[in-house]
Amino acid sequence: MDNKPIQTIACAVQSIQDLGANVYQLKLLLPQSANVNHAAGQYLMLAAQQGDFYPFSIASAPQQLPELELHILAHDNAAVDLIEQLKEQPEARVQLPMGDVCLTDLDERPLLLIAAGTGLAQMHSMLEHCRQQNAQMPIHLYWGAKTEEDFYSVPAVALWRKMPNVQLHKIVSHDADWNGRSGLLYEAVCHDLADLKNFRVFVSGSPNMVYATHDALVKCGMQAEQIQADVFSYAPRP
Repeated sequence: MDNKPIQTIACAVQSIQDLGANVYQLKLLLPQSANVNHAAGQYLMLAAQQGDFYPFSIASAPQQLPELELHILAHDNAAVDLIEQLKEQPEARVQLPMGDVCLTDLDERPLLLIAAGTGLAQMHSMLEHCRQQNAQMPIHLYWGAKTEEDFYSVPAVALWRKMPNVQLHKIVSHDADWNGRSGLLYEAVCHDLADLKNFRVFVSGSPNMVYATHDALVKCGMQAEQIQADVFSYAPRP
């Protein structure tokens, strides 16, 4: 991966859109003078007013630079305050690129993308990268939430559904009124895909979710080295 060194850059706040389920789409614009790139699947650090930096996956594909898209879940006071801060100021400070879990080369191996909640942002970048590169390998996206109401609006889904090599699956774990597939993400994957040995696997979610998925897929025949997740770096097992 040939990325430039991590930089701290002031970006213009282009737009903030409510996507539902307390998730906000933030679009930032890098200045013309910025000499920075990122790979699909990497993340950045976004500064709050008090100076603390928070990690967010870059949802946009590298081809969309100088625009950056983030999906921010406003689930606590800090996240709500951050959204309000961004609405009131014209600039946001970011540090990028971050992360070693990314899609830098496209080959014939199928992709298995597994995301819980706003973990979709990382997979969004990868799928958009594949779409814009006209990649032809099979791609399976499994997106999970606790309830139907936890799914947020993703305009790119309409484009992904037009790609003949992409299969999309929504899985809900705790909603008796949900009419779609229920259960855990790894249960759906193991049910659908009998042979996992050739897949490149990317997982995004909480540490508990990632490690449970890892263990279940290994039991289903996946080799441990096939799976990639940022959790392995920031929350390694003892």
